[in-house]
Amino acid sequence: MSPDEVIEAYVNDVAQRLPRADRNDVAAELHALLREELKGRAGDGEREDEVLALKLVREFGAPEDVAERYRQPGFVIVPATRSGRFAAFAFFGIALQWLITLPPVLPRILDPGHEFVALGKWWLSQGLVALWWPGFLVTAAIIAGWMRHRWPVGANNWRPNTGNSDHINRHLWALYAALAACGVAAVVGAPWAFEHLLPQAAAAALAFNPDFLAVGGALVVLLWAANAVLAGVVFFDGRWRPLTRRLDFGLQAAWVAVLGWFIAGPAIFLNPPTDQTTKGILALVIAIVLIDVGVKLYRMVRRPQMPADLAGLAKP
Repeated sequence: MSPDEVIEAYVNDVAQRLPRADRNDVAAELHALLREELKGRAGDGEREDEVLALKLVREFGAPEDVAERYRQPGFVIVPATRSGRFAAFAFFGIALQWLITLPPVLPRILDPGHEFVALGKWWLSQGLVALWWPGFLVTAAIIAGWMRHRWPVGANNWRPNTGNSDHINRHLWALYAALAACGVAAVVGAPWAFEHLLPQAAAAALAFNPDFLAVGGALVVLLWAANAVLAGVVFFDGRWRPLTRRLDFGLQAAWVAVLGWFIAGPAIFLNPPTDQTTKGILALVIAIVLIDVGVKLYRMVRRPQMPADLAGLAKP
């Protein structure tokens, strides 16, 4: 093949991947560009032949990649900067549904001789049903991508994002503290209230296990007291700092450990149905705490760390 035939074949391959209305203009522009480049290389002492032309077009890029450069941009379903987050969110949703639906069928799966039957029933029901979550995310991403393309935000509409700021809203913080205090009072006073204010049948159903209250109650009060001290420090400081963030993570880890012991340890209530229901609620609380910790860690890792000298200049 002659050099012109190589270039022409390459240009045709690129043009066929473009909309019909743009093919002729792009083909003429690309052909002139490659022909000029080929002449320039030949002028530098290289031989103008098929080998040089093939080397030139290969260095220019694969036809599909070159065609993408000339295409009008369409709407992107998941931007590249969010694809990792999208994948993690999708797989986490599936894993969470499997963690909820698989444990109840574990006794049947572990039953000798019925392992694959029970596992197959679970997979064809709850296992596959969990895949609705990625489909929902893709649908939402398509709608969001179309909206971004149809109504772009633009740099003129940019506003500072204070969502990840370390500063706190003291008014909301005081409201949270009041609600937390009411919650502590309700939990601490629950044994007395259940025994003296409820009907006998309800009091029997909600009777605490004395062995649990001796240790579990003390642990709950201790952790709540530590949380109250940390919240007070943050409130009067007006912001989160690296040390208080680490202490908060440590307290949340302690809560997860204590609540996990509550679930796996002795009965909380003397009534078995009440005890099982309570432990199920505590498992949900652990999941919420772990999600909260994951979100906070993600925000910390995602935030760029300013060098010490520049951070000093940035302080008021």
